[in-house]
Amino acid sequence: MTGPLPWGGPRHHNRKDVMAEVWRFFAHEDDFADIDEAGACERLGRVLAFPTISSMDAEAVDWQPFDDLRAYMQRAWPHVFAAGKAELIDHSLLVTLSGFDSALKPVMLMGHMDVVPVVPGTEADWTHAPFSGHVDDAYIWGRGAIDMKDQVAGILEAVEYALAHGWQHERTLLLAFGQDEETTQYGAGAIGRALEERGIELEYLIDEGDYRIVPAAEYGAGEGWLMHADLAEKGYADIVLRTRSEGGHSSNPYGGTSLEVLGRAIAAICDIEWPTRVTDLLVAQLVELGLCTADEIASNKDAIVRECLASKKLYPLVTTTCAPTQIEGGSTGANVMPQDMWANINFRMLEGTSVADVVACCRVAVAEAGLADRVEIELGPGSSEPSPSPRIDGPGLETVRAIAARYFRDPEGTEENGSSAAGGAPIGIVPSTVIGATDAANYQHICSECIRFSAFVVDDDECDRGVHGTNERITRRAYLQGIRFLVALLQTL
Repeated sequence: MTGPLPWGGPRHHNRKDVMAEVWRFFAHEDDFADIDEAGACERLGRVLAFPTISSMDAEAVDWQPFDDLRAYMQRAWPHVFAAGKAELIDHSLLVTLSGFDSALKPVMLMGHMDVVPVVPGTEADWTHAPFSGHVDDAYIWGRGAIDMKDQVAGILEAVEYALAHGWQHERTLLLAFGQDEETTQYGAGAIGRALEERGIELEYLIDEGDYRIVPAAEYGAGEGWLMHADLAEKGYADIVLRTRSEGGHSSNPYGGTSLEVLGRAIAAICDIEWPTRVTDLLVAQLVELGLCTADEIASNKDAIVRECLASKKLYPLVTTTCAPTQIEGGSTGANVMPQDMWANINFRMLEGTSVADVVACCRVAVAEAGLADRVEIELGPGSSEPSPSPRIDGPGLETVRAIAARYFRDPEGTEENGSSAAGGAPIGIVPSTVIGATDAANYQHICSECIRFSAFVVDDDECDRGVHGTNERITRRAYLQGIRFLVALLQTL
């Protein structure tokens, strides 16, 4: 390492211009030429039409759309459900397609059936109604088109195609579709516990990942293009703070208002200094990007941490993050002191920091601020531990790399031994850590290689506007390319 790492430097591409036609990276679009392309797109549209909206409060969920979606799945993909054993586990769906070699560990393909709600008041801003499932010549529209009913329907489409063409597989394939990834992830947790009770250990699993092909220049890694395969994720914890007071007239705020007390508690927690570290996965990522060698990293870890902490993109990869996200309480009068108030602080924990660590450190911080008797601290629902040190370069990642090398290629790149018939070089697959939360975390105790990778890619405009936003949509070509990727993957089992 001869100088500062180049993160955060000028970009070498106008992403909006380059990514407008993401399919320029698609290769071998003629594979599996008899795929029912029109039917596949229409079936995804039908899946998007079910308003399967999850909630932090399971009792507030309308489960009928989930029931209707599962019933539709059985009609739309009959070979899957004829060949596989389907189980309903806490509103989630597990389908087991047994291989003929029971000694081999199963592989799991997974996704989630739930979607986030449409922001109230934005319904009229949609080009097509969010649950219309509209399909036209270019796009499939609707809430969940990117996150992530495309992958759910795509998995079923690929397995249906393979079975209809006489697919034989040595290894058992599990399909797991959770009902509440966007909220509590209880459904995936229930499936994970059920598999553990049955003594099942997975060879690898593939869940949703980054939906984009990104320029290497974003990392200061020169020219070319990248896709991410996230092998780990940070932990998740919500810390809920509550304080109570009798309120009263604002002319006499003796002892501080409940808002003041809550603010002081939040500030104390935000001032906690969390450990920093360079994880083994970050080392693999930096080496893959060509930014450092393993030896340079080993002798310059402190410098790398400092560089990462100064980078908006990379600082979450070296430390636990803390973000106050909600506060509620107060009164309608400017001269009235608030009574009961609460706030939420969201934590994403780096490997080495547990949920219990977060709770304990928050309690200490509040106590040291002299507020232990005035602020209650509790752990919110849906917490998860950070991934343990993941398996890097395992058989699952090798499979993903090999198949992606066929279907995603840079037409302007060159391979060392000359361009392939498809042209250009394979797009790099970079192992990394996802800073958000996925259902995959609920299986890491029975799977040493949890891969978060999406072959259903979107361009920058669709991603920036579409994930959880208005006019969520996916191109037909991207959806069909993802299906081809999965059919090819099934052939390796």
